Amino acid sequence: MRGLNCSAMGLIAAACLWLNASSAIAQGLLFNLPEDGTAVEYEGTLRYLTGDQDPQPLEWTSELSIKSVGQEQAEYQGVMQACRWIEIKVVTGKSEAAGIDPGPVGARLYKILVPESRIMATATDTDTIPNHMIPIVKGYRRLGEEAVREIKSPALRIYPTITLLTNYDQPELVASGQVPEVLDTALSLTADHMKGKLVMESPESRSTNEANYWVSSEVPFGLARWQVTVVREEKEPTSPRAEFRQVSIETVDMKLRKIRQNAESELSTP
Repeated sequence: MRGLNCSAMGLIAAACLWLNASSAIAQGLLFNLPEDGTAVEYEGTLRYLTGDQDPQPLEWTSELSIKSVGQEQAEYQGVMQACRWIEIKVVTGKSEAAGIDPGPVGARLYKILVPESRIMATATDTDTIPNHMIPIVKGYRRLGEEAVREIKSPALRIYPTITLLTNYDQPELVASGQVPEVLDTALSLTADHMKGKLVMESPESRSTNEANYWVSSEVPFGLARWQVTVVREEKEPTSPRAEFRQVSIETVDMKLRKIRQNAESELSTP
């Protein structure tokens, strides 16, 4: 297999399961809603390094796209309101002449109906409810080569299986009006350079997520670029915190590649 191999996916899955079990899942990707039919595409590199002596890093190319593919009125929390169909696709694997070879497990496609009122750039809403998930009225997903399945949960978990970027409770504004590095050289835009950090710890595990990300009102859905490093450490449950040892480092650097119009859905749903 030229895409993500089973052992590599096992390492990443283990990290993801630990993070899911010990932390709140954050929204991370959606800061604004553009006109329906708009799409953004990103491309970057995902690296995974174990804590073994003289390790060999695992590296893949990653693509992520976000589309708005329809509008409708639907009931959310007992109120009929405007909702938007959002499609998120992630493809990760080895880059080849014909494109990325994701293998049977490196592609994920989600189609979710989201209340427009719940897409916001802030960490909390006006009622101080944390903006930690993308709430959905209904949704569907296709993982790898599996059949399309309905999403039963009331929210979509973005971190860490879709992106390492999370929703940082107290992000720092590094600078306003920066020109972020993007892959489309024809684009001229400015963004706020933000920096965030989230530490999640249990008696035997600790994960430190640090990110630099660039948010722009000129970019549909809001993100121009993001760089994230996740360091995972472990120790015996009864050992002091000073004995945490690093077991893995995962990094990703994603840059805006293209903004498109007239986007159409890829996922056929009931």
